[in-house]
Amino acid sequence: MQVSRRLLSSLVIVTALANVPAVTEAQAPRRPVSVGLGLGATLPISDFASDTKTGWHGTGFLQYEPERNVWGVRGEVGYHRSGYTDEFLGAVGAEPDDDLSNSILHAGATALLLGNKRDKGLTPYLLGGLGYYRLTVSVAQGTAVQSESANGFGFSGGAGVRLGRNTGAYLEARFHSFSITPEGGEKSTYQMIPVTFGIRF
Repeated sequence: MQVSRRLLSSLVIVTALANVPAVTEAQAPRRPVSVGLGLGATLPISDFASDTKTGWHGTGFLQYEPERNVWGVRGEVGYHRSGYTDEFLGAVGAEPDDDLSNSILHAGATALLLGNKRDKGLTPYLLGGLGYYRLTVSVAQGTAVQSESANGFGFSGGAGVRLGRNTGAYLEARFHSFSITPEGGEKSTYQMIPVTFGIRF
């Protein structure tokens, strides 16, 4: 009987200690500024998908949310990288040892609409914005690397969900569309869907 009481007391203490961070987070005032870091997969779509494989990306943002409002704004940067399909490599006459890839640097401003401002646990949100995109195509032949870059503007929109008030994980998917006109070339439009998992603090 005494052993059972000790065991019960230990369980009560452990449970109480485990709930302290959650209670503290729930009662803590909302910080208006947060930082986010994320990683994920970049899925090319439309004409971009016929030449490009699924790649990866990393992203970071600085976000501001006024208290007692359901909106926020974000300044963000992202880096996407992917390889080309075998069909594309064959069409351009690439050698088997050639390493062709493309990278996209994105910087922009985004607005958010929060679905649940009280976010005791789970908060859905919508987001959309405008950005600057720099596409770089690189060819590596042994130790020699050649690259060409072109710039353009575009837009993005999507949805996400996050945990916690001030800190926690988030998951979001967005549609990006941007157009680039290389010097002496024709205008091309690129579209992709990055799916990102990250942390906010």
